[in-house]
Amino acid sequence: MSPELKRSSENYEQKKEQIKEAAKDFIAYYGYHKTTLDDIANKVGIKKNSIYYYFKSKEDLFNEIIIEIYAAKITDYEKASLKSKSTIDKIKTFLLTIVSQKYKESKQYKITPGAFIEIGRIIEESYKELFENTRLLLSTIIREGISTGEFRKHDAEETAKIILEFTQALEFFEYSKTTSKFITESEQKKLEERLVNFIDLIYTGIQNVK
Repeated sequence: MSPELKRSSENYEQKKEQIKEAAKDFIAYYGYHKTTLDDIANKVGIKKNSIYYYFKSKEDLFNEIIIEIYAAKITDYEKASLKSKSTIDKIKTFLLTIVSQKYKESKQYKITPGAFIEIGRIIEESYKELFENTRLLLSTIIREGISTGEFRKHDAEETAKIILEFTQALEFFEYSKTTSKFITESEQKKLEERLVNFIDLIYTGIQNVK
């Protein structure tokens, strides 16, 4: 690749990343539906039509953001799980990574409760494949516990489905009550504590008592 083409490629990726970061800020504050391409373009300092050089549509931009964050969370889990000493610890690590406001290990985004709930519903309705992938990953972890004898034999897929549905319901319940402008660290911590307590209850039902 010539130096000119390399610079052009680097500039393209840098501008694309700027657009995504601006979109994240607006969506996290206003929600998906109230965020416009005009808002994003103004923040980046380009014309609205220029965004179409990088993304086909607002939906395409949102899709890339969601997939990127999801992939980063899975990578974070894989790294964190190396420190887990048991399968139940892996389950807790997996769920805490999924609900965390952080991704790429340290990058954190501030999000309003209303935007969080709206985005969650959009993902539930339009990104069923992501939920299915998450369920499959969790059921794989549970089956690992069954194979090692940590858990008794049971329907791992059904347990994974129940855990994820409860996790989603808990997020919506906790964040719908908040009066803060953004989801706070203490609210996030409370959610995580309740989630861990729930997993401990699940564990008492599926552990292999010898």
